[in-house]
Amino acid sequence: MNHIANAAGRVLRAAALAGLTAGCHHPTLVLEPPGPALVVHEPALYPETIEYDPARDRFLLSSFRAGAIYAVNRDGAAALVVNDPRLCSVLGIAVDARRNRVWAVNSDLGASAKPSSAGPKRLAAVAAYDLVTGQPIHYVDIAPLYPGPHLLNGIALDAAGNAYVSDSFSPVLYRVDAQGHPSVFLHSEQFSGKGINLNGLVVHPDGYLLAVKKSDGSLFKVPLANPAGFSKVRTEHALIGGDGLTLSGPNSLLIIANQTPTKKSNSALSLLSADGWVSAKLVAEQPLGDVYPTTAVRRRDEIYVVSSRLNQLLQSTPEEQRQLQVEARIQRIGKVSE
Repeated sequence: MNHIANAAGRVLRAAALAGLTAGCHHPTLVLEPPGPALVVHEPALYPETIEYDPARDRFLLSSFRAGAIYAVNRDGAAALVVNDPRLCSVLGIAVDARRNRVWAVNSDLGASAKPSSAGPKRLAAVAAYDLVTGQPIHYVDIAPLYPGPHLLNGIALDAAGNAYVSDSFSPVLYRVDAQGHPSVFLHSEQFSGKGINLNGLVVHPDGYLLAVKKSDGSLFKVPLANPAGFSKVRTEHALIGGDGLTLSGPNSLLIIANQTPTKKSNSALSLLSADGWVSAKLVAEQPLGDVYPTTAVRRRDEIYVVSSRLNQLLQSTPEEQRQLQVEARIQRIGKVSE
């Protein structure tokens, strides 16, 4: 990856061109090599998503293996926040700081210490919990909304507290409103494919979703008021392996890409758009190592990524899974320049 040796400088140069809209300077992301790791001292959590709870200044991790949500302090100690027996594998989580909630998606790929009664690729639920007590507010079964296999994966919240959820095994985006009522938000065969398809998503403040399709690297723009009018964002490079998405400004998007059967990326990808995400340009790529990074989060002006070699868990037999004791790692990989 010699072509990205000067990634940070390229970000700043691109920002000078694309970071000005209507005379206003927008925040831009500067990627850096991964910093020292904060090791999470709770083996075999296998977190898929990292989030940030600003009211308590703590990271939150979803656990693929334990089926729970943990808080992590500055020395790496982990404490249970949500321990609902209905949870099997928790993938995407999202903090609603205004309403003091954390949302979670509940799936089963046969790699949890708590197998579901529905079975692998059948469980599909979305839940919301109190951020302080961990008590459930909503628990919603999504599976009846669409027939077929399921892997609920990413989740994002809008300003009204509604949740949008991706399904990696069915070509559907779901919506669960703030009162816990679910619906199919958008169905399209463009979301179909082999392996893991729709994955990470974010709500843009201008009223649309950005969602990445891991298998072929497509990035979609989906208007909240008119989901059927969705479009594919034009990019010069396919974002294959795209997993977690993080907005660092209205024109700046960070994608954590790990790997597919055809490509190993294991990198942070920085994209800029000068036209409201009709198109986007890859302006920097930061290698993260062969650790299978999954998602990133912004804490104040810093960006952190989580990794735990989750692919090893998914590729292991049940007996091997019981022996795995990998500790997750959280690393700083950049900052947002205002």
